[in-house]
Amino acid sequence: MLIKIWQALVSGLSIGSVYALIAQGYYVTYVTTGALNFGQGEFLMVGALFGLTCYVTLGLPYALAVAGAVVLVGAMGAGLERVAIRPTLRHALSLSWVLSTVAVSIILKNAAVQIWGPEQMKFPSPFGDTVIQLGPAGIFPQELFIIFGAIGTVLLVQFFLKRAVLGKALTAVAHNRNAAAVMGINVQRMIVLAFVLSSALAGVGGVLISPITFAWAYMGTVPGIKAFAAAIFGGLENPIGILIGGLVVGVLEQFFGIVNSNLKEGITFLFILLILAVRPTGLMGKKEIEKV
Repeated sequence: MLIKIWQALVSGLSIGSVYALIAQGYYVTYVTTGALNFGQGEFLMVGALFGLTCYVTLGLPYALAVAGAVVLVGAMGAGLERVAIRPTLRHALSLSWVLSTVAVSIILKNAAVQIWGPEQMKFPSPFGDTVIQLGPAGIFPQELFIIFGAIGTVLLVQFFLKRAVLGKALTAVAHNRNAAAVMGINVQRMIVLAFVLSSALAGVGGVLISPITFAWAYMGTVPGIKAFAAAIFGGLENPIGILIGGLVVGVLEQFFGIVNSNLKEGITFLFILLILAVRPTGLMGKKEIEKV
């Protein structure tokens, strides 16, 4: 039993890292525009399939396959902002962007079926399939790479937002859009950058997770939902809380899978709902004080 628990912990941290990575994309767009891309899962899927094409079909090195997926999905994020987000945000009370992003996700899924087919495809890991013994549990090298790669990417994004000139400009827009505009920051460009960054994070997640699952047209829906759950669970405006939330969701679903693999999805979300009932703003979300 102890071995199963240790194995679930390691596997949970691996898959949870990807949830956290995708969830950071929700954070970036939400604090900047108040909107979310509910097609994040499909951007993950496109990143995985395009990365597979670059790595296997074109024979490019893994690093270039990752870079290609990031560039393509990032460009798609810019297109999403222009077509589906910008027109709907002109109306302050409109929630049309919800339907727009869902529509884009459906379009991407159908396009992927036409281009790559509906079958599951193996994405070979660049690190091989030899199991590494980590304590009493066995782990694939790709799983370790996912943990360090995803968490490292999240920390790199936070460093970019706090230290880089463009990152500081994006943070300023997120904090106070009008004040940022007065200071000479091009708010619209920063909004586009937010969606590019958000989509690119999903693309990285797709290339990371594919070697331990499969790359196919329907792979993104469930991770996208779980990443959103992780973002809400950790606190949608708190990037560190989101990172912790992603890891917690990943570990919880693996632990509950030990009890009943058929019910692990439902039990995980039930547990999250119970936590949110006690703390609606999430684990590390800020409590809003309404002045009367």
